[in-house]
Amino acid sequence: MKIQSMIAIIVLLAVILGSGYYLSQSEEVVEAAPVVAPLKAPLSVQATRVEEVEAHNIRPLVDQNVVYEDKIFNYHLSYPLDWSKEQPSANVVIFQSPDHTTWVKVEAVGPLPAAGLAAFVDRSLGHDILISRQLLTLTGNPAERVIVFSDKVGDQMTSFYIDAGTSAYVISGVGEQAAIEMMARSFNTPQQVAQR
Repeated sequence: MKIQSMIAIIVLLAVILGSGYYLSQSEEVVEAAPVVAPLKAPLSVQATRVEEVEAHNIRPLVDQNVVYEDKIFNYHLSYPLDWSKEQPSANVVIFQSPDHTTWVKVEAVGPLPAAGLAAFVDRSLGHDILISRQLLTLTGNPAERVIVFSDKVGDQMTSFYIDAGTSAYVISGVGEQAAIEMMARSFNTPQQVAQR
């Protein structure tokens, strides 16, 4: 009886340690994503390039993707091969995972107002609870990565606001962070599409 109890305890400890290891590994994407400084720091201090981020769990997604190209709004990006795509309006495309736990919306919003990207982001936040906000360079364009808790969707939402000069785009997603990051990182502006 004592031996069986000791074996059960050893097995239980192994399961707990294994779970802890698994959880620590699944946190790599979050740790590898751009680290956001406290909101007290100026946004310029937080600037980084999305391309420089080492996100190990994003790379497998890139290898199994499909390129979506919008010829009207002149952009393209990659999305996972097994995801669905719908276009509720001419300037909006929504991509969704097969299990419906992750979705990414890409919206062409036209030229930015004269006040610029920061003012546009300020107005877009509305009543959402700001978690982090960070300046980035995304495929050579000024951008902001904003994470909020959205009352509208009842979950955390990550958005990339991209200033592509003559046009602006918003890539917003809820769910698996690695997939949202991969799609945002694959975004290309009209200038880059023309160069290919």
